[in-house]
Amino acid sequence: MTTSVLELQRARNRLAAFCRQRNRLSRGAREWRVSEESDGFVIIEVDTLNAHDSPVLRLHYEDGRWLLVVPSAVGWQPYPPRPEVAGIEAVIDELEQAPLHVHWGKTGGSR
Repeated sequence: MTTSVLELQRARNRLAAFCRQRNRLSRGAREWRVSEESDGFVIIEVDTLNAHDSPVLRLHYEDGRWLLVVPSAVGWQPYPPRPEVAGIEAVIDELEQAPLHVHWGKTGGSR
């Protein structure tokens, strides 16, 4: 396996664990899921009451770094505070420390 394949596998496992933790915090009102793309992932917020889902963060692995983008009114845009990080743990740290936990939608990340 190449390094990028190993990094993607490691990232999938780590992001899934992170989403499981978020799901415990949301107490059933929201669910967080990781959807895999060819070269990265999308974290999706699912409103379990209204059966509606919205992407909240896209992670793209390129040249040994993770690029972070968020949806906006005009499409996907680089995440302003930190558009790229070196490893998956830095992605998790950024998600945990993001101002107002903007990734976690209306429910907030620190309930």
